Amino acid sequence: MGGDIGDQICAEPTLRYAFNQFKSWATFTLASENPEFFKHLPFSKVFNLKEVTPNWDNYLVFDTIVPPTHLTWEFFSHCVTNCVDFPTLCALRSTLPIKDKEIQMTPNSPKEEYAELINKKSVFIHPGKHWKSKTFPKDWWDTVLKLLITESITPIIIGGDADDNRGTVDIDTSGCVDLRNKLSWEDSIWLLQRATVLITNDSAPLHMAASYDPREPESTGHCWIGYVATCKHPDFITHWRKGQWSYHMQNLGKGGMWEITDHCPNKKEEVRVDEVGLEILKTWLPSPSEVLEFVKDKVK
Repeated sequence: MGGDIGDQICAEPTLRYAFNQFKSWATFTLASENPEFFKHLPFSKVFNLKEVTPNWDNYLVFDTIVPPTHLTWEFFSHCVTNCVDFPTLCALRSTLPIKDKEIQMTPNSPKEEYAELINKKSVFIHPGKHWKSKTFPKDWWDTVLKLLITESITPIIIGGDADDNRGTVDIDTSGCVDLRNKLSWEDSIWLLQRATVLITNDSAPLHMAASYDPREPESTGHCWIGYVATCKHPDFITHWRKGQWSYHMQNLGKGGMWEITDHCPNKKEEVRVDEVGLEILKTWLPSPSEVLEFVKDKVK
């Protein structure tokens, strides 16, 4: 199992469906960089790819994501396929029945001091930095935060520095609770499953907040997710959850790469969704006051 954090989270329905369909005759082994995401599934053996690489020749391998160099990408692309459908298509050559597309995660509870942050007057903010098409200007984020604080809404900043290319924007955290680089992935999932509101421009926190814990389904997975889709069409990162499409999710963006990129399959050059000029990106952003109104409506 490869891909970034969000890709692995979105593969959970595929793995769960495979168990339910083939458990009478198959034995399952997991190879993942984040095996803790799937501890609720009864794998017979687990390989943490950060520590060890299995002998692939001993297994019939079902990849939930393949690189762009793979032949699969000649037929469909991760960038223009729904985030839950892509791993199922890669692994099982099929999409899932709608009712099976919900993401289930069973994280451990975080430290008490973190758990106490869950309240109606707080909003989780992920000011992600990655591709140019989803790295928003510092002054935009700073204005959003100042407006929230003015309304006595506490911004809780989450995220981490994965490498030189992926992290968070250097925002002004005055008046905020800054949890960047402090939370484990399980901490983040537990908190976002129970949060009131999340504002994000990256898909990994979105997928975490869209998941729910089957051990307590009524108290999780209700987080309002305000996201800004720029590099991928909003339908490709939106989820079926709580029995409906896009439950408690709203794209606040004004446009994206899908409006200016030609996806016709007869192109010789690859379709790029990561590059965009800052001036174009700014036209896609909602005003900070629109973000404030979205949050105020949910925390009242």
